[in-house]
Amino acid sequence: MTIYYASAFDSAGIGSLPSGWANAAGTWQVGTTAPTGTHSHSFGSAGHGDGDVAILTGVSAVADMQLSFSQNIPGLTATAAPMIGALLRMDAAYQNGYAILVDQTGTLGALRFLVFRRSGGGYGFVGSSGPIAGITFAASDTVTLRAQIVGSTISLKLWPTRIAEPAAWQYSVSDGGITAPGYAGLYYALDTAGSAAMGVCDVVLSDPPALTVTAPSGAVAGAAMTVSGAYAGQDPSGLNLAFDGGAYAAVSSPAIGGGSFSFSTTAPSAGSHTLAVQEANDSSVTAGASFAVGSAPTYVAIAPNDAAMLYSPLGWNVTGTAATSANAGAAFRVLFSGASCMLGFDVSAMVSPASQLWWRIDTGAWTQASVAATITCAIPAATAGNADVPFHLLEVVVKSITETQNRWNAGASGRVVFTGLTLAAGATVAAPHAAPLRLAVFGDSLVEGVRTLGEAATLDTDRNDATLGWAYRLGALLGAEAGVIGFGGQGLLAGGSGNVPALGGSYASLYAGVARSFAVAPDLLVLATGTNDGLADTVAAATGLLNGLIAACPGKPVAVLRPFNGAQAANLLAAIAACSAPAACHWVDTSGVFDPALGADSLGLHPSGPNNQAAIAPQIAALLRPLLGGGIASPPGFRAGFRQSLLA
Repeated sequence: MTIYYASAFDSAGIGSLPSGWANAAGTWQVGTTAPTGTHSHSFGSAGHGDGDVAILTGVSAVADMQLSFSQNIPGLTATAAPMIGALLRMDAAYQNGYAILVDQTGTLGALRFLVFRRSGGGYGFVGSSGPIAGITFAASDTVTLRAQIVGSTISLKLWPTRIAEPAAWQYSVSDGGITAPGYAGLYYALDTAGSAAMGVCDVVLSDPPALTVTAPSGAVAGAAMTVSGAYAGQDPSGLNLAFDGGAYAAVSSPAIGGGSFSFSTTAPSAGSHTLAVQEANDSSVTAGASFAVGSAPTYVAIAPNDAAMLYSPLGWNVTGTAATSANAGAAFRVLFSGASCMLGFDVSAMVSPASQLWWRIDTGAWTQASVAATITCAIPAATAGNADVPFHLLEVVVKSITETQNRWNAGASGRVVFTGLTLAAGATVAAPHAAPLRLAVFGDSLVEGVRTLGEAATLDTDRNDATLGWAYRLGALLGAEAGVIGFGGQGLLAGGSGNVPALGGSYASLYAGVARSFAVAPDLLVLATGTNDGLADTVAAATGLLNGLIAACPGKPVAVLRPFNGAQAANLLAAIAACSAPAACHWVDTSGVFDPALGADSLGLHPSGPNNQAAIAPQIAALLRPLLGGGIASPPGFRAGFRQSLLA
């Protein structure tokens, strides 16, 4: 940043304007109590008089400028603020330019900005701010006004020197009426004749703050790289980053201070690129650099449809480029070798709040993360680099998907889109053995794990956790791979939150336009629905749903759970009697399974996570276990594979 002028404007004993200043209107008097005397030029709403004007013509005219100065407020009322204002881009004849004034708002201590354009010697109104937020000004305050014009944008801030300078501009307005280079100046007027002791000091005129960026070196595609640079003037309030002329995005946790900045970001693909860094609260302050990104030969990519990936049943649409799920509780796991592991996700259509995950490796603790483009998973110290542990077990579970945004139809949604693994060079993957049984649970918010973490959190993604739901817990209790397919608000006739259709019209789809495959049928289908249908007649809808499941999974038992509150019990029993294979459908009486005293939300509908885990899930597992034939049937090759793994 270039400083054009810096001076102690009202030094004692000067008695006149400092060198370089011209008295353009009225009589600007300077001295030990300056400015003082009679200021008879009014700036009322009717006449917009000229007031007392001093212009700094002793420096070159410029178009973009920043002016700051301090002053003392001799007194305030609810309707009057005797304060000096700023002139920007004003010509030497005081005919064309901008004037910024500070005025009371009718509330004592609440000040606002007024912006006027002077054209051909007359003033016109440009805009005004509301009361400056968060600051109550007081008589005898020493305040600093910072005014900036860049292109057509005028930006302003005012603060008492007893507090730190606000990081962001408090008011900005756009006006393209005056574009020619001009000068800065000071303006003062009383609404009535009078005098005021308002010393002006530390006048600084400069060009706007500037950023410079150092071209990154040694960047490797997909790896972390450091961006650094310098700035002039006040500390940036934050930084934004853009690659290759794209949209700016906020930089997370930049280090800013002492005229320099730095932050870490993920390098783009190999090749030549440009980057641009922008002041977060002033889009006119930018800097750029060109840089090269090298290839990343130190990693190996594992596609989402790799045969080693083991996904929970009936909840994923798996292709060569993505594995997509709309269900909290959907999970996958895989064995991998090497010293590093990074998850990849497509977040281009992710809504806010973002979906959340749990992940863990080997003996490590479960770690929560919001879905992001990349998530680096740390290998626990106990198994990292251990020659006796050639493979590590990665487990990932979708914790929660917001109910407040779309998760069914095309476009932006909360669906989780897994794009694959990035492992260390030379790493390989191996398939974990599946549990001997497969289980699928269709239901509503109780299956999804809604409010299992209580109701205090602001975001529903922080209140919900599918892994604390009784449906997810059934997998471990029954020795099964569990598919958790639950949507809050959904019923036999009622549509679920996030644009999800009623269960009868959606059970055969993963999400809109994508069919659910029943090619490998679950050993047990569990239906837990009805609460959201109230007193509606759901017999036909329930009968159709049962017929659909029976046809999709012939010979497999269907467990129909009595809703915990008893709603729709009679209709569900009637549907079992009316369906195409009543013998395949089994009524499971859950009376007394849910004890709200052990934990429930304010509605008395949603059990707490501990209640699900410790009380409800074990009881439901005991009720379902007889439907699995008493023994554990193994899929083809399971026993041989298990024995072979023991001998390896």
